[in-house]
Amino acid sequence: MNRTTAQREKPKRAFGVPHVHVLVTIEGSDPNIAHLVQRHETLIGRGEEADFVIDDEEISKLHCKIRTEASVCTLQDLGSLNGTSLNGKLLRRGGSSRLRHLDEIQIGSTCLFLLAGRVIDRKASSD
Repeated sequence: MNRTTAQREKPKRAFGVPHVHVLVTIEGSDPNIAHLVQRHETLIGRGEEADFVIDDEEISKLHCKIRTEASVCTLQDLGSLNGTSLNGKLLRRGGSSRLRHLDEIQIGSTCLFLLAGRVIDRKASSD
C-alpha cells in the first residue's frame, strides 16, 4: 500500500461508535461488573454460550438478549423460566421491548442498568 492510499483510508471505528451501550450489574452475586455491548446481538445467561455470563442460579443458560442497531437497543426474553423484567414490568415470554438510557433489567436475582450514550470524537471536532 502506498502512502496516498494509506492517507485516504479512514481508521476503523469500534462497534457502534458513536453509540455506546454498557450493562452494569447493580445487584446480584457479582455487583459493579460492567459489560460493554460489542455485538449486534448480545446473549445474556448463566451458560458458557452466553456473551455476558452471570453466575445466578435463577437465570436460564440463555435468558435474554440485547439487540443493537445504531442508537436503538432492544431487550428480548428468550423464553426463560423465571422471566425478564424491564423497569419492574415483566416482559411476556419471548417478548421484547426497546431499551433507553438508565433502564433497569431484572433477571433472576440480578439487576442491571443500561447506560447508553455517544462518544464524541474531540479530534474531529477540533480540526
